[in-house]
Amino acid sequence: MPRGQAAKVGDTRVSANGYHYTKVGDHPAAQNGWILTHWLTAEEARGGEHIDPEHEMVQFVSGFNKKDYANPQAVRIIQKNTSSLRKRISVLEAQIAEKTAELDRLKSQLSR
Repeated sequence: MPRGQAAKVGDTRVSANGYHYTKVGDHPAAQNGWILTHWLTAEEARGGEHIDPEHEMVQFVSGFNKKDYANPQAVRIIQKNTSSLRKRISVLEAQIAEKTAELDRLKSQLSR
């Protein structure tokens, strides 16, 4: 897209950080009419279903990067904030194991 011309739907641009953006019409994840092109690629691979930007995000699969924005095998959709949930579950499971061991020790002492 030449400088000084208004972008049309379908036009792409590359930002300073190397990510590709595509001009879209009405899209829930678009900001000022632009969306990351790898998001569109992920949506196409998903059968056209839009990504929910509040609960989902698109991530490049290991071994790929932003230069692979048009390759459906290079991207995947993941749930946001699931890593912190997994961490919290691990902490709770460790605490439960610790408390169970302490309870067993106390019961053993009581039965003597």
